[in-house]
Amino acid sequence: MTTRSQKKSNSTSSNLSVSQKRIENSWILLIKESLFENSSFSIITLPHPANGNFSKYCLDNVHNKMFEVMTYSEPYRSWFIGDFVKSDGSILMITPINPLFLVLPRLKEQCLNRAVPLNDLLSEKGFDKIIDFVKNMDNIGDLKGPAEMKAYKYNEEKTLNWLEERIHKVAKVLNEKNIHVVSGAVSSTFVSSNLNNDSIDEEFYLKYAHGIISEYLQEDLVEKLEKRFNFKPEIIETVGKKRKSEVDLNNSNKKAKNESTCEDFNDVKAGVLLNGSSETKKKPTAKEKARQKAASGTKTISSFFTKK
Repeated sequence: MTTRSQKKSNSTSSNLSVSQKRIENSWILLIKESLFENSSFSIITLPHPANGNFSKYCLDNVHNKMFEVMTYSEPYRSWFIGDFVKSDGSILMITPINPLFLVLPRLKEQCLNRAVPLNDLLSEKGFDKIIDFVKNMDNIGDLKGPAEMKAYKYNEEKTLNWLEERIHKVAKVLNEKNIHVVSGAVSSTFVSSNLNNDSIDEEFYLKYAHGIISEYLQEDLVEKLEKRFNFKPEIIETVGKKRKSEVDLNNSNKKAKNESTCEDFNDVKAGVLLNGSSETKKKPTAKEKARQKAASGTKTISSFFTKK
């Protein structure tokens, strides 16, 4: 026979279980307040311009701006949300991205020897959402035919000039913000330095900026850009080590970005993004397997306190 107090207790436990599951199957998204209040703010899935892997991008129709969803994640971090603990301590952030980087691979592939109207070039699902966000196509292609058709043919020289200009702009910001660009501790990534910028060769900033821009380019363009700058071997080695340490650190973050955001965000404007799908089981690492093997056959601590 179930008493009223037992029913109440069972109901409370059930509610807590549902709340915990909702928290655990959620994402934490950091966005500007203006976007939080934007009713036309949406998220779409598109291939990443460098590798073709699916990534998430945010569209702000009010301000006509586009953002990339980035994931920052480190091991042994959790979130405290209300009375619950969310084991996944990662955080999603959005950073501005120029839509031309997303258009470039398609223009390069389809418009090498012919001109294609922009509407046809971006007719595929997902790309059709960013047509109104694409500006300054003349930076990477030549306009052919009537202006109203917006038909473009890929121009590699224009593209390299535009990318070179972007690299110089990024290098300037890195210099102004005193960002570490030489090899050193990984913890100094994107942290202001007390070093005098006058003591650091400008070429270090250019090489570092080249590495940042290269993350959005296909390999052939990366190599052609590097030849244009003709970096000194010692700078390539020094900055290369710095960039490699960051890439190694962020490999898991990129994987998380592609996997944890693979489902549609239906509750985008909430501080905690809820996803109704079940959790994905992760394969245990070698260390976890060894720990499980060592623990097999042993008793739990609670077993020593049970009635005999």
